[in-house]
Amino acid sequence: PEQIINIRNAGAFLCTDVLPALSEPGREIEKTAFLQWASAYATAAARSNGLIDVFPIGDTAELVRMTTLVCSENMAENFEAALRTAIGRLRAYWIKDSAEVLLLNDPNGRTVQFYAEAVPQLQRDLQRIGLGLVADGTYGNQTGNAIRAMNEARGATQWLTPDGQILYILTLP
Repeated sequence: PEQIINIRNAGAFLCTDVLPALSEPGREIEKTAFLQWASAYATAAARSNGLIDVFPIGDTAELVRMTTLVCSENMAENFEAALRTAIGRLRAYWIKDSAEVLLLNDPNGRTVQFYAEAVPQLQRDLQRIGLGLVADGTYGNQTGNAIRAMNEARGATQWLTPDGQILYILTLP
């Protein structure tokens, strides 16, 4: 419980070891280590590519959630490779020009910070999977309702705001 975890090496852990650490109760120190490591890795990836950010949501836990889904595709992969894959899939969502963040409030109580620059790509991807909306670059009712419909179709909580699972689904190859 008072153990110090070296987050410099978090990326070397195999997905088979990371997923239990992130999902089992009582492993908060390990969860924090992986979140901190992923945050630092994403920041370094953004800087090395001359970007503002590589992830459109302002919550590292959502990036880690997406990464765990990538991990589930190949449990023998290490956490760094899964994170690198997740970041690569998000290339169309990378924030290059504007640090403007939208505060998206769901009536059910969830608040998400989402870069305004990523809204058009989100809308195009929602269109691509058949959730008929107009890509107008504004995160309004039509975008929120498309997200809700997507969540409803997969049996998830019917949030009006995007999360790591939504981005995972929208960026599947």
